Amino acid sequence: MSNIHIRIKKARIAKGLTQAQFAAKLSLSPTAIQLWENDDETEATAPKRTRMEDVAKVLGVTVAWLLCGEEFIPPKDGVAFTENFDSTRTHKQIMMCDFDLSAGKGNARWVIREAEVPLLIRNVWFKSENLIPSDLRAVRFKGNSMVPHLENNDIVMININDIELVDDEIYAIVYKNNFFIKRLRQTGDGIDLISSNSDYETIKVSYSQANTLEILGRKVWRCG
Repeated sequence: MSNIHIRIKKARIAKGLTQAQFAAKLSLSPTAIQLWENDDETEATAPKRTRMEDVAKVLGVTVAWLLCGEEFIPPKDGVAFTENFDSTRTHKQIMMCDFDLSAGKGNARWVIREAEVPLLIRNVWFKSENLIPSDLRAVRFKGNSMVPHLENNDIVMININDIELVDDEIYAIVYKNNFFIKRLRQTGDGIDLISSNSDYETIKVSYSQANTLEILGRKVWRCG
């Protein structure tokens, strides 16, 4: 969903709507629109998936364009996923996965969610982001611990070849045999596992507990 705030603002202006007018058509406060259009992507929020069709209708665009711009070939129903589309020369598939912890430490692994349609992404996107498709895993985020940066049921793309800890980046991790997606920050005492939702306390991992923490990869993209 990278840059959705830019696309919302662009479409709103093209329709000749002020933020207040746009908000009124959606029965929202202007503050919600301001958050959607925030230039700082780390602070910007996005419409909930259940509201996305209404947003697209008011702006006169498709849901697929709002979510992903030109990254995806939108099928006829406007959803940013596709089946039975011959795109081997122009696109790569990223499979939807879970991280299976049942095999125990050292044997846990990514497993494909066979019931889910894979993401179909243009080759040019991988090139522009300097990413290798085989390094990427797509997972569904569950819960509200990372709101507003990640919503329940968002799709998060993880680069499993990027495990070097950079402060305040979001990573998929295993901690004490549990899977998390958290913002990480190094401290003098260890590593903090930070939730965006202030209702959740920061998990503090001391250096003596480092063997209970495994970084699986960094978040490189999300889609609601």
